[in-house]
Amino acid sequence: MAGDYTDAQWIALAFVFLGITLILAIAVRRYVRILEKLYIPASVIAGFLILLLGPQALGALTGSWSLLPAPVMEVLARLPGLMINVVFAGIMIGKSLPSVRTIWRESAPHVILGSVFSFGQFALGALAVAFVLTPLFGLPDAAGSILELSFAGGHGTIAGMGALLDDAGAPEVIDIGLGLATISMITGVVGGSLLVNYGIRNPRIDVARTRPVTSVAIDLRDIAPNSGDTREKDVGLGSVSRSFGAIALAVAVGLLILELLRSVAHVFGSDVFDSFPLFPFTVIGGFLVQLVLTATHREELVERRTVNDITGLSLDILIASAIGTMSLAALGANIPSLAILTAIAFAWSVVGMLWLGPRIHRTDWFEHAIADYGQSQGNVATGFVLADMADPARETTTARAYGYKQLTYEPLLGGGLLTAFSVPLIVEIGSAWFGAICVVITAALIAWGMLRDRRRAPGRQEGAV
Repeated sequence: MAGDYTDAQWIALAFVFLGITLILAIAVRRYVRILEKLYIPASVIAGFLILLLGPQALGALTGSWSLLPAPVMEVLARLPGLMINVVFAGIMIGKSLPSVRTIWRESAPHVILGSVFSFGQFALGALAVAFVLTPLFGLPDAAGSILELSFAGGHGTIAGMGALLDDAGAPEVIDIGLGLATISMITGVVGGSLLVNYGIRNPRIDVARTRPVTSVAIDLRDIAPNSGDTREKDVGLGSVSRSFGAIALAVAVGLLILELLRSVAHVFGSDVFDSFPLFPFTVIGGFLVQLVLTATHREELVERRTVNDITGLSLDILIASAIGTMSLAALGANIPSLAILTAIAFAWSVVGMLWLGPRIHRTDWFEHAIADYGQSQGNVATGFVLADMADPARETTTARAYGYKQLTYEPLLGGGLLTAFSVPLIVEIGSAWFGAICVVITAALIAWGMLRDRRRAPGRQEGAV
């Protein structure tokens, strides 16, 4: 059958299958209510549908036939590494850029606690790999940063790091990471929901929401439509086209930065950037694009809601295709490693949230810390969901401060530059040394967070959002 279509037609057919699968996933989520109550995204369900209907599951049962032909699966396998660039390019575009002082004043505790979570995941994961998982279960030493890549980073980060892990001789780590990233979505929402209920019922914890939590599914009808075109005269492009162009410029700037770094490295005889992923630099590209829009007073040309539409579609495609093409054989061969790493990541986030949360967030600590917990276990959206469960009326500054956090945290950790550098560094010095260095950094961040601004009264409100 593969000979009946050209390469271009197989690419088009892959997107047709992908779109149909996403629609089917919506129906599955609607009628399997537990998936909706757990806030499991339709894109994750679509990924498992692709996995079940593809050669690895249905194909294995039938002998060779599956609903998704092998050429389609080959196309889907390449999409995550491409879509992650779009997702990261849009992080900064369409956002107002307040002063650095304002950003830091409100987001500093979030940035510090988020960094503690990330470097703690680096440290614990690397030491577990070096002293337990590699000697006992044969997990490659290059997997030392797998916890941060998967839990704080997510599917996109794992997909974007594929080339580096391949070059490190550890391609199976990609599939393990995708499995952990999927697990993190569940531990993030389920564990976070339990923590919110615990906080509400604990008389020693002051939570903005004082009545029992009721799980309300996210409904697209609650979201107002885009306001549409620029308020100025017609510029010849609609809102979606302008936003797409801005994202494309951000990717181009990121590619230019990466090529310059490669050229400079080659001058010094180094190939460190040859396999380095593009997506961390697209964040910088997006910041520069937005900076130009702000400086020229043309911010209204690119609307944030439209950027969210484009990056949201890209993220759905990324997650569905990444899960749908991960290797079941690699997951099955590494079940002990998956279980141990999941337990470590979940325990670290819970302890960090309950013990460090009130010591780093001086005001309304529970609402702020639960957002950081959510991001450390799932993604940015998980943090917002949990914060809204604890503070549905948004009486605290959590939403704004947590949003400002992403301007500083995302370009560096949770899939940013430091996350991307972790794999080459581990290849160079080994997981044991990498873990030891991250232990020191984590301890320093904890001390900084606990000693910073201690004169502030711990119970004082800082205003409503």
